[in-house]
Amino acid sequence: MCGICGIYDQKGDRRISSAMLERMLEKIRHRGPDGSQTLVLERVGLGFNRLSFLDLEGGMQPIQNEDRTISMICNGEIFNYQELKDELLVKGHVFRTKTDVEVILHLYEECGTDFARRLNGQFAIALYDDRNRQLLLVRDHIGIAPLFYTAVDGRIVFASEIKAILEYPGVERRLNLKAVDQLMNYPGIVSPVTFFEGIHSLEGGHMLQLLPDQEPRNMEYWDVIYSPEEEDLGEAYYVERLRELLKKAISRRLVADVPIGFYISGGLDSSVVACYIGKYLLNSYYSFSAEIGSGELDESRFQKIIRDCVKSTHYHTKVAEEEIWENLSHVIYHSEAAVKESYDVAAYLLSALVQDSPAKAVLTGQGSDEFFYGYAGYMVDQFRSMQRGSMSPEECACNERLWGDPYFRYERIHPEIRKIHRKIYSSDVRGEIDRFSAWAESPINVERVRGLSTQKRRSYIDFKLRLSDHLLGEHGDRMFFSHSVEGRHPFLDVELLSFVTAIPDKYKLDGVNEKYILKKASEGIVPDEILKRKKFPFQAPGMSAMVKQSGGREFLDDALVRKYGIFDADYVNEMKAVYRQSDFKLMGAYEIDYLLIVMTVTMLCEQFSLSI
Repeated sequence: MCGICGIYDQKGDRRISSAMLERMLEKIRHRGPDGSQTLVLERVGLGFNRLSFLDLEGGMQPIQNEDRTISMICNGEIFNYQELKDELLVKGHVFRTKTDVEVILHLYEECGTDFARRLNGQFAIALYDDRNRQLLLVRDHIGIAPLFYTAVDGRIVFASEIKAILEYPGVERRLNLKAVDQLMNYPGIVSPVTFFEGIHSLEGGHMLQLLPDQEPRNMEYWDVIYSPEEEDLGEAYYVERLRELLKKAISRRLVADVPIGFYISGGLDSSVVACYIGKYLLNSYYSFSAEIGSGELDESRFQKIIRDCVKSTHYHTKVAEEEIWENLSHVIYHSEAAVKESYDVAAYLLSALVQDSPAKAVLTGQGSDEFFYGYAGYMVDQFRSMQRGSMSPEECACNERLWGDPYFRYERIHPEIRKIHRKIYSSDVRGEIDRFSAWAESPINVERVRGLSTQKRRSYIDFKLRLSDHLLGEHGDRMFFSHSVEGRHPFLDVELLSFVTAIPDKYKLDGVNEKYILKKASEGIVPDEILKRKKFPFQAPGMSAMVKQSGGREFLDDALVRKYGIFDADYVNEMKAVYRQSDFKLMGAYEIDYLLIVMTVTMLCEQFSLSI
């Protein structure tokens, strides 16, 4: 992966400045320290920072086709490029590099705007066709690689990170209150929403088509589609096929001209990836883990089991609580988002560990929980019918609007949560809440979940609200690239995912045994201690720990809270007093750390000079 940026002039009457592109690239140098290049054409300017994996000598971008009518920059990897390249060579296409992304140019020549459907990878693409003055901005199926854009004075400005866009003159710096409210209510923000008013995140599986003097056209080319009806081919078939596709997905992500490593968390998902590499592939020997907290938060014992199993060259870091608070500002800067959990700091420090190793990319277990039903909510749903009588008409109406089912509760009781939120917001913001409320409209396409089982419904919502922008975005991509590291996610291979979404519910959740079929496919590969351990959410100390251990130091300045006027300062002071009580403790992953939200929203405004 790399960092990209660009400017598209819809009128075509002003020369694009290469100096401006270079300024934008400088802001995202951490995404590609191996070289930079720009290309300025009549209507478009393209900028590229490179992090090299394939064709180290000849893979610099932008890349053009044979007659230079099509130009492209791509942040990402195309994992099925060899199959596509073989097909395109037969059709007479000429390749000038050995890099994986050149197939995009020739596939576009063959398929037009349908080319993205054929790709299996993680990518953000800007492709300019000089023949019709068309620019396409494309984000991968899942939304692994980021891509942001805004409109300024007849131009579309885009980049891998928002900080590059902010370099362009005329881009407003205003906080998007809808993003704050999404963070209050959902695991994180949901594309196209960002914390920056007027700056949009292109959704995964979407393509933005730009043509002269026309409004941008946002087109969906892919989405997870669950079928209400299931064909049951038997447990043995699903186990064997899952093993085959896992091996294929992992091996695809080990292709590189530089060393590749993998994360070891101690949980099932990263253990599956590590142990498949150790048993079948044997060409990646670098592993990485972070130990955070102590007692029930400590997973080092399980990490050691996997290290001993795969016999990798291992790098380990122990994250002290004080490091979390010392590095939180760096996390906010790189993620360009407020957070509600401090574990992003652990991800930030873990990528620093990778940077100090020979490896330039790591494989993770991300994406398994959402599609193999690994979260506690999937088990709770089995007993949800018993709670129907306790749901108020107000909550039922909200559930129907958001999730397409009056009795489906995603995480929390909406009316009760809203009462808390009205106390946290300042009086001025409270008066506008209907304008920016996260509950005003559904963040998903509700029609995609109608008629589905409760488990499939939750899986789709988790994919959209938890995985795509939160776990893969601010917690994933942004923390990896803060230290020039690329993350790769085998469980999100498009071919594998197409198969997994067709597996019947009963093979994923067997009573209270989550990820049943994944565990069966991993027997004899992953140690039994991992397969049989109880599901345990990754956690890090929250604001309660911070304020108690601060020694009187003030982390959340009253004057700063009042300066921005987003939150009620008096209520924030009340929360701080509660957090300082010796017996106060947040309930792990299941309770919102409101004080952390307040602090990180304020930090975001300070770092990027945002107003409301």
